[in-house]
Amino acid sequence: MTTQGEGGMETEFPLSIRHLRFVPQDLLDARIVPVKGLRQEENETYRLVKDSLTGEHYLHYGVRHVNLAAGGAEEEFHHLMPVEHDDVISYALGAQDFHYPENWKKAYLRNGPAGGFVWYDPNGAVDRSAEYDAIAAQIREKLHTFRREGRSGTEEMQKLIDDMERLFRPETNKDPSSE
Repeated sequence: MTTQGEGGMETEFPLSIRHLRFVPQDLLDARIVPVKGLRQEENETYRLVKDSLTGEHYLHYGVRHVNLAAGGAEEEFHHLMPVEHDDVISYALGAQDFHYPENWKKAYLRNGPAGGFVWYDPNGAVDRSAEYDAIAAQIREKLHTFRREGRSGTEEMQKLIDDMERLFRPETNKDPSSE
């Protein structure tokens, strides 16, 4: 994501993984760094990890599984649940239970066959039609104001588009990782 800084210079800010619908494995490999191991067993591991660009923390659960139906092929599954700062401390000190699936009640990333991670909400799909209706009303109002004020030109149009795009950004709307 780039923004216009002082003097018209563009500044690059790292995009949070929490705002992506699909997270490629190579992106995670480049950005996620271990913070603290929480539990390691033969087929399961729990650890705290951090996005090296944004500083956001995740609880990582990895499990190795032998698929007997596939002739004994070994499979690995990984989940990344966003955690807030207080929870990071709590997990690191052993004060909070982290076991999957009992304690994974909010949306988290899980890997799949497409070579990346997608969001999974254990609470099911959320009806967001009221939220989208409110955004549609805001867009209509912005367009009406744009026309009423007689704005035109490339820069004015780009500003309008940027303003409308901000309505859909997860930092201004409820995002799946914050539930």
